[in-house]
Amino acid sequence: MALAVKYCREHGILKAFLEKHGTEVINMLYVEWDQEEALAVRYEEGIEEGMERGREEGIEQGLEQTARNALAEGVSLELVQKITGLDLETIKSLGAR
Repeated sequence: MALAVKYCREHGILKAFLEKHGTEVINMLYVEWDQEEALAVRYEEGIEEGMERGREEGIEQGLEQTARNALAEGVSLELVQKITGLDLETIKSLGAR
């Protein structure tokens, strides 16, 4: 079973997925599959993924709002970029709104 995962990795089959979840895949191959358990695990993973995505989007929105506020106060594009880490094109587009 582990050989199949190794083969897939070496031949680029599901490479990104297996790099992230390879150990989990191998462990699952050794455990009796239970649909209810699998659904419960996927549900939990979905919640975690949604929370992470929401956190990342919230941070991005916060940086953009900070840039808008700074631009409204007349702060230079370069200083806004230094403060927020946003690229100049994004900052320029935020100032145009």
